[in-house]
Amino acid sequence: MNPTPVPGLVSVVMLVRNRLEYTRRALASLARASGEFEIVVVDNGSDDGTAEHLAALDHPRALTVLRHEDDRGGSERRNVGAAVARGEFLFFLDNDVLVDDPDVVEVLAAELAADPGLGAVSPLLLYPGDRELVQCAGGASTVDGHIGPVGRGKPLGAEHRAHRDQSWAPTAALMVRHSSFRRVGGFDESFDPVSLCEDVDLCCRLRADGERLRYVGSVAMRHFEGTTFNHVGHDKLPIWKRHMRVIRSRWAEVFATGPAHPAADLAWVPVEKDYSDLDRPRVSAPRDPDPASADLSFFASDRALATAEPADVRVLVVGTDAVPAVRGVRVVGVADPDVRALLTAARVHGAPWALRDGARLVETVPAEGVVVGAPDTAAVLTALRRGLHVLLGKRAVDELARLVEAARQASGRCSVDLPWAHHPELVELGKAVAEGGTEGFAVRLDRPEGHDVVTELGPDALDAVERVLGVHVTDVRTVEATRSRVRAEAVAGGVTGTIELGWGEPRFHFSTTGAAADLVAPPVSGAYADFVGALRGGPAPLTELDAVAGLFDVVLEWRSEVAALRTTP
Repeated sequence: MNPTPVPGLVSVVMLVRNRLEYTRRALASLARASGEFEIVVVDNGSDDGTAEHLAALDHPRALTVLRHEDDRGGSERRNVGAAVARGEFLFFLDNDVLVDDPDVVEVLAAELAADPGLGAVSPLLLYPGDRELVQCAGGASTVDGHIGPVGRGKPLGAEHRAHRDQSWAPTAALMVRHSSFRRVGGFDESFDPVSLCEDVDLCCRLRADGERLRYVGSVAMRHFEGTTFNHVGHDKLPIWKRHMRVIRSRWAEVFATGPAHPAADLAWVPVEKDYSDLDRPRVSAPRDPDPASADLSFFASDRALATAEPADVRVLVVGTDAVPAVRGVRVVGVADPDVRALLTAARVHGAPWALRDGARLVETVPAEGVVVGAPDTAAVLTALRRGLHVLLGKRAVDELARLVEAARQASGRCSVDLPWAHHPELVELGKAVAEGGTEGFAVRLDRPEGHDVVTELGPDALDAVERVLGVHVTDVRTVEATRSRVRAEAVAGGVTGTIELGWGEPRFHFSTTGAAADLVAPPVSGAYADFVGALRGGPAPLTELDAVAGLFDVVLEWRSEVAALRTTP
């Protein structure tokens, strides 16, 4: 891993996942290219015969195949490919890009070799087919952070053949100086599993490190836009918007320094694409596009190719409480003001980002959801403002009215971690009460020493009462309160019962008239499973903050009462 680069050698790093017909054409086109280069193919869990094809392939260039059984996303796996590459220059290519000019590799490498101030270069990208239609004549941005490809959908003109500085370049065809790539840390893996904007972020880090990027329009490649592996099965538009907010937040100063582009250079021209026959692809930019049929957004989902498995989701953790390990859920960032706890949590979760400021973490790292375990209202409000889903720990529900109002106005969902909410035995008790009624109830909940018995255990006990009885708890009167144990009477729907909370062996006992249950927690709490389901487009969580706000009103009053009782001589 990370071998010493060979001077003058280019390493083509190509990421593939299925789409064998594209990979076959891409590798065949590279056989026609001139210059000194090797090829590193990273197979990201293909199951369509790609692995067998690559194993049997007799290519004129040195070919290394790195086979992975799973799909972890473009950033991580491109970094894996770069780690074994031997070239002085890394040429990242998507498997839907074909060599058009045979000297493209040679020309790009010569540009980098001739100018030590360059960190990366990219060629002209044309759409496939007979027409000379521009897909990307370099990446551009405006001073206010508007980002896009230059010339998309326009007929090829002299202005597209120029050599000029650019603010970013797409990973569809991006050559980077190997030493520069290592120095800035490679691609940011928190953009996975759908790697949109990871190329912009890498280029901005190169520029922030003092290097320039150049667009080399004298050489061209053909790009089957919209077919890259990690775009399949995801609704890309909201992901693109989330990532763009992160990019603008991180790199506003870099964009402000230029190179300047007018907004017209970034105009998104609708394009109609027909790749049904890869030997005769047809692409056109209609004069009067029909929004229903034209490709108005490259980031529209490819429903015909959508995968059946749920897409991976990324989660941020504010506070150092561990979150359950769930397949397909990746913790990409943690935050805590305690540096020692922060670094430990980052290692436990394998998170690439660790910041002391929770709100800053939410602003900086792309994710779909945020778990807030410690009181951090700023982080919650930031997440809701950005449209992310939030799972609040019970301790984090402090400024209740402010949080509820923010949750009501947000496009994201905000729920509370009440782990017993879906427990099947509670559900069965609820059915028994609904059929026969009840004259009272008793709840006893014990946890190991170290918990605030009201703040952390109280919501679980009251939530269990509400779910079994089917009515809200309206009053809690403390009977006894010590540091390690609290006993109280609670009233719900006219029915009075007892609640006892304390330290001891883990236990949750619930009894009503004629029925009782000793509960054992499931491996993953129902609230967390709800949260993950919401991230994947599922229904509103059962423990949405707005729905359980009344319960926390009672808890907050109860906490004040218990605190006063404990201080009474």
